[in-house]
Amino acid sequence: MRLALAALVALLPAVAQKVHEVCAPCHNQHFEDFKTHKHFEKSLSCDACHGASQGHVSAGGNQLPDRVAGPADQPGLCGACHTGQRKSYESGKHGKLVLSGGAKKAPACTTCHGTHSLRKPAAMAQQCGRCHEALPAACKKDPPLAVKMACAGCHDPHTQAARR
Repeated sequence: MRLALAALVALLPAVAQKVHEVCAPCHNQHFEDFKTHKHFEKSLSCDACHGASQGHVSAGGNQLPDRVAGPADQPGLCGACHTGQRKSYESGKHGKLVLSGGAKKAPACTTCHGTHSLRKPAAMAQQCGRCHEALPAACKKDPPLAVKMACAGCHDPHTQAARR
């Protein structure tokens, strides 16, 4: 019994790799993007977010994966590991909108951070500008917006509360 358990535990890293081998032929671009993600560096694989998705694989992709996290699902899925950020996000304006279903375009986790690859700070700031086009004068002060992740310089990125 101990030998069987030890063999199973030894195979676990190989199982995670096989998930990528199963997904990559059909989802090559997602897989290439994901290889640049910090989650990949930490040995997470497709099934961490999408579930085992055996039905999806068996149906040749003609069935959805077990999980495709929509905006209201993302705080729970991402927040399972990122607990502090989840708590902050859920108490902030954007989180309340997303979780209540009140705003279809309110940002969820992947809106800012990206899905299969991480967004760089400048791209995150661009995302803010998609909805927040008209900035108050205080947001236009030095240092210029392009120099830093402008919004997060003054606002907590998860609660949107002013830092000043």
